[in-house]
Amino acid sequence: MRITFLGTGTSSGIPVVGCDCATCCSEDPRDRRWRPSVLIQLGDGTNVLVDTSPDLRAQALKFDIRRIDAVLFTHSHADHVFGLDEVRRYNHLQGEAIPCYGDRRTITDIRQMFAYIFKPPEQTGSHIPQIVTFPLEGSFSLGHQVFVPVPVLGQAQWINYLVRPYRLD
Repeated sequence: MRITFLGTGTSSGIPVVGCDCATCCSEDPRDRRWRPSVLIQLGDGTNVLVDTSPDLRAQALKFDIRRIDAVLFTHSHADHVFGLDEVRRYNHLQGEAIPCYGDRRTITDIRQMFAYIFKPPEQTGSHIPQIVTFPLEGSFSLGHQVFVPVPVLGQAQWINYLVRPYRLD
């Protein structure tokens, strides 16, 4: 298994627009960080994207991500979901809808925010991401890995995902 942090910045990214603090004005490349997304590459070749940052297109180009087999959403804040439209390219490359997982509230929010995906106009084409949503209510499997949703204390609407280190074989 390989985990790649695609973005580790704040909800605004780093540097922040109009900020003159030492971090935002830094020349250190480590102080140039995209908004949060993570790529989990499982041993069987399955690519699981955790969150779809608004910076997803740039992240995918930088890290040469050519396939996404599933998306896990931790929560429905803009910095974690507003890159969902970028999934369209993966639909085209892979020729299939991409499954998206999250807790019930997150999936409900996403279906509301991106209503055009779920209630598209009668025209068809590659301008609408093709996704299938799955509300989580416990452990689930992707590839040969078991994922266990764990609520973060004090933030009941957020779900973090742990990858269990055993195979399902």
